[in-house]
Amino acid sequence: MNTRNQTYLLPFLGITLLAIIAVFLLKTKQDSTDQKTFTTNWQSAASFITPRRALAAATYNNYLYVLGGIDELNQYVRTVEYSKINADGQLQQWQTTTRLNEGRFYLAAAAINGYLYAIGGAQGPLGGNNTPVATVEKAKINADGSLGSWEFAQSLTTARRALTVNQRNNNVYALGGYNGIFLHSIEYTTVKDDGSLTPWQLSTEQSKVDRYIHSSALANDNLYLLAGHMRNDQTVSYGDVELSRLTDSGKLSPWHVEATTLLTPRFIAAAFSLGDYLYILAGHDGAKRLNTVEFAPLDDKGHVGSWQHTASLTIPRSGAATATYRNKVYVLGGISEIGVLNSVEVATQAADGGLGHFAIRTH
Repeated sequence: MNTRNQTYLLPFLGITLLAIIAVFLLKTKQDSTDQKTFTTNWQSAASFITPRRALAAATYNNYLYVLGGIDELNQYVRTVEYSKINADGQLQQWQTTTRLNEGRFYLAAAAINGYLYAIGGAQGPLGGNNTPVATVEKAKINADGSLGSWEFAQSLTTARRALTVNQRNNNVYALGGYNGIFLHSIEYTTVKDDGSLTPWQLSTEQSKVDRYIHSSALANDNLYLLAGHMRNDQTVSYGDVELSRLTDSGKLSPWHVEATTLLTPRFIAAAFSLGDYLYILAGHDGAKRLNTVEFAPLDDKGHVGSWQHTASLTIPRSGAATATYRNKVYVLGGISEIGVLNSVEVATQAADGGLGHFAIRTH
């Protein structure tokens, strides 16, 4: 390289080096002032179209579904809606897809092997003539999140209103509910590759407590029953938790009541698990609707530790649905003091089990 080229090149390299240093210093300053902090509150997500209570919800891949329930006019909602979940956990605009064959509320839902299932619930007039049902519908989940037509699948052995459902591998478990009496029984089925169900089987292991409008959750190989309504003039709701460990073959071990109890007994609440923590939220305590959220750690044998509060929901609600996706939980619909809801709240799990959301805080 000749001397003249060197004369021009050296100042250019110097300017380039100074620019790189300036960018580095600016980035360092931003990193020191913009901090990702965790705030213990819930965020609003996109509301779905039709308000509904006593609904069901499920996630599959990165889609969230709501189905069933009744609206503000006490009419059954057959419309099914879905939303795509963004990478940050927020929801895209909700869309409608194929309708259920039967209007039903206090149903349960499961999504497995590329199919969405609507399980049990109740139909007919509200009140004393309302009819628990055993029917199950299934619809294929398309690649774009929409659903194929709904078809009837293998019915439950027992009609169940306000049952809960959990899934492990290809097995689906239906727990408790009401069919004229409060039910202790649990039944299960296996989902085949084509979406069909094996005949439902009643488990030989019944819960210790007959539960109605109760909650349940599955964590690892452990199945939990929580809270629920009791027939008692003085005390209307349970605060206890039962545990059954699932065997390798999918059968239940005997149920036993855990030593710890909820801070607030409740019914028409919703439970879920994230990692090694068990949660219950919202519902009713017999006097008022609740917005409180409780959680407890689970040890390596599945036993439930002490319950504590985390961030409360923005709106007290009962008859809502929950669904989890990765480290997030969504609370959908239900009823509040202002009426039947279509609102959605979302929270993220922190390392210590608390719920809230992460935000960039600039100093």
